[in-house]
Amino acid sequence: MVCLDTSFLIALMRRDERALAKLEAYTNIETRLTTTPITACELFKGAYKSTKREKELQKVKMILGFLEMLDFSVEASERYGRLMASERLHGAPIGDLDAMIAGLALTHGEDIVTSNRKHFERVEGLHVDSWS
Repeated sequence: MVCLDTSFLIALMRRDERALAKLEAYTNIETRLTTTPITACELFKGAYKSTKREKELQKVKMILGFLEMLDFSVEASERYGRLMASERLHGAPIGDLDAMIAGLALTHGEDIVTSNRKHFERVEGLHVDSWS
C-alpha cells in the first residue's frame, strides 16, 4: 500500500520518465495506490490556476479516478494534531498540509511516495519512498 503525494502525481502528469517507471514498478507488483483529499485539493488548485485550465482539470480528474482516496477520519485528525505538537517537529515544522498528508498515511498504514523527503522523513514511523 502506497500513498502518492502531490509531487509524485504532478511528475506523472508531466510525464516524468522516472515517475512513470516508479508507477510501473508499483503496478507490476499490484500495489494498492492511494492518495489523500489534501493532495486532490492541491492538484485542483494548480489546475484552476493554470492557463491551460481545462486540459489540467482533465488530467487531475483522470489521475484521481485511478486512485483510492484515503478517508480523513477522526483518527487521522488526531494523528495530525499529535504530529504538529511533537517535539521532533518543534522548531522546524513541516507545514499543515504535509502534516495532514503524513497523518493520513500513518493512520492507514501507508508508505508515502514524494520528492519532499526533507519534510516527510522527519515524521516518526512514516516510510518515505521517492522516484528520483
